[in-house]
Amino acid sequence: MWCLSCNSLTDSLLCPVCKKKLASLSFAQLYEHRCPTCGTPVLDPIYGCGFCQDALLSYGVYDGVLEHLITGYKHAGHIQGAWQLAELFIPLVARFGSPILIPIPSSRSGRRSLGYDHMALVTWILCKKMHLRSIRLLAQQPKGHYTLLSRTQRQQTSNLVLREKNVRRMESLVQSQDNTFLILDDIYTTGNTCRRARELIQSAWDVPVGFCILARA
Repeated sequence: MWCLSCNSLTDSLLCPVCKKKLASLSFAQLYEHRCPTCGTPVLDPIYGCGFCQDALLSYGVYDGVLEHLITGYKHAGHIQGAWQLAELFIPLVARFGSPILIPIPSSRSGRRSLGYDHMALVTWILCKKMHLRSIRLLAQQPKGHYTLLSRTQRQQTSNLVLREKNVRRMESLVQSQDNTFLILDDIYTTGNTCRRARELIQSAWDVPVGFCILARA
């Protein structure tokens, strides 16, 4: 087996050296401060805690080994990376109890090039490992004029919509019991995609919605 990051021969998805580098990129190691309320790693308590303020948790910095894992899986079709990325999600997701997982969908072009929706696959693995449920509630609508926007304009908008065929199932999940819903995504830049996803869900249903992110750029 070859290491997913450095391509050295190893007996696991990451070699021991890359595992250490990956851990060093985690906020748990990078941040020496902890939120006095919940214990989440924070840069400085004066800035507040993303978990307490916005129900948001993230693993680490989008750099080095973590960046290699995400880009290799998301753009180069290194499908084994799904299992390694799912492992990083497990302790984050566990902080929310037993949530219903909602993956941010891949773009249509991304699904065509890879042959799968990268976050949906990671979510499926998490559900199997943690005995959770998920719903593919969100979709990327056809881009249309979205492709003509500048990078800055794209960062300020979103083409997410609700998947109509799963709305009825969502209604059932909402009515069945007090469920927490958790949005999963790989990279957090401006936060616009996650905010749009939560707005869509909470405008239709009055339910708590949190975020789990692998990397913050």
